[in-house]
Amino acid sequence: MRNLTVFCLIILPVLLFSCMPHDHKDGVICTTEYRMLTVSVKDTMSQPVHLSSYYVKKTSTGEIMDFEKEDHYTDSINRIQGIYFLFTDGKMGMTSKNGTEFEFHGMLDTSEIVNEHFIIGNDECHVKIVSGNTAIIISR
Repeated sequence: MRNLTVFCLIILPVLLFSCMPHDHKDGVICTTEYRMLTVSVKDTMSQPVHLSSYYVKKTSTGEIMDFEKEDHYTDSINRIQGIYFLFTDGKMGMTSKNGTEFEFHGMLDTSEIVNEHFIIGNDECHVKIVSGNTAIIISR
């Protein structure tokens, strides 16, 4: 009987409150995950392409996002696999629900070898890719 009392007083409230929605935006229930959209850049032999640098540009304003500087640790680990940040929830305010146009630019030494267009939108909680190719193949 004592075990049941301990369970009800301690464990049950923890379980109930951990399942409650964490964020409400105009009636929309959001999860607390942080989404990071990425692109994969590989060559025709499916080997990762290690870009010298990359950036994302908002087409309508020309505003540049440099994800290399935002999370250098994760960025360096992703680069080994040829994976690069395209967009994150932290930049969601730059998008619209229907989508906003962005360009992903990748450099190898001094030459631009990647210029891909994307439409990135949001569902009021997280960013999402509306259109665009996230698996980029480069012929060398």
